Amino acid sequence: MRLVVRWGVAIAVSLAAFAVSWWVCETVAGLDEGTAIGVAGATLAVVLAVAAWLATREHSRDTSDRGGGVGLRVKQSVRAGRDAYVAGEKQTVINYRHPGE
Repeated sequence: MRLVVRWGVAIAVSLAAFAVSWWVCETVAGLDEGTAIGVAGATLAVVLAVAAWLATREHSRDTSDRGGGVGLRVKQSVRAGRDAYVAGEKQTVINYRHPGE
């Protein structure tokens, strides 16, 4: 749900930046409509790129002992076959078969 909210905010901020930029270009700067929309579109692209980057960032948790929190943990289940040795994060395949088999 937080991801949906972050993307909603990113899109809303981008559209607001587009509208304000268009209004400023036409009213304050006195540019014609085509130029104002072009500048507002460039503003939209920049603001949306930054907002999208911020929306996709994961919330970092404190993983130190000071924080008192559990932190992020990864659980991985692995089933090793006849020719596999699994230890920790790495899997090493050991082939005991002879080339003739």
